[in-house]
Amino acid sequence: MMPNNLNHIKGILFDFGGTLDTHGVHWSEQYWDAWQAAGIPVLKPEYEKAYVAAGDNMLEGKIKPTDTFKDTIGMQIRLQIDYLISKGLIRPDVAESWAADILEACYNDVLAKMQLTAEILKKLSVNYPLVLVSNFYGNMETVLREFGIRDYFKDVVDSAVVGVRKPDPYIFTIGVERLGLKASQVAVVGDSFERDIVPAKKIGCTTLWLKGRSWREEPGGPEADHIITNLAILKEIFK
Repeated sequence: MMPNNLNHIKGILFDFGGTLDTHGVHWSEQYWDAWQAAGIPVLKPEYEKAYVAAGDNMLEGKIKPTDTFKDTIGMQIRLQIDYLISKGLIRPDVAESWAADILEACYNDVLAKMQLTAEILKKLSVNYPLVLVSNFYGNMETVLREFGIRDYFKDVVDSAVVGVRKPDPYIFTIGVERLGLKASQVAVVGDSFERDIVPAKKIGCTTLWLKGRSWREEPGGPEADHIITNLAILKEIFK
């Protein structure tokens, strides 16, 4: 059902990872698809441990402000593989080839989806100020320029820059302030119920949950004012 009663919305906050880049596919699943396509003999439970370990290591200052998105996911993949090598689950002599295959598959998929993302943002930015609110690594500005979409955003709230991460509601308060609006006038679009929808609702925003493929079941709840299953519908919702 098409969301309605959104005439009060004057600005929009967007999540990035899992929302603008993969259109609702959690990055654990995005990587796993590429692992399977590469034919790497690792079971999903072991892969998921590697994904979590790599994510924790990514927060230790490994990414520079000038690193691109390709650099960023390349580092994540490298850390996943290093973890599995350390556990004796894959052979080091084939790891480099696998890492390259996974990186190309993931990056090319995002490049294709970013074409539609750019179309959506271009249309929305005509009538609505947009701000990006993301748990990232201090290089969000570089990434947005890499994909040619930085100019569609009034501002960018990168968790590594502002020093607060989702699900802390304050990161959305920062986004609302940078829009120059009241929370009641702002819509938040994100793929994570727990990290995007719940905290945004706590500060009074209208929430649109992009419900796609998650690595953990998210049952949802009343905090999601609207549920959408594809990003393109935003062009019809916000005219």
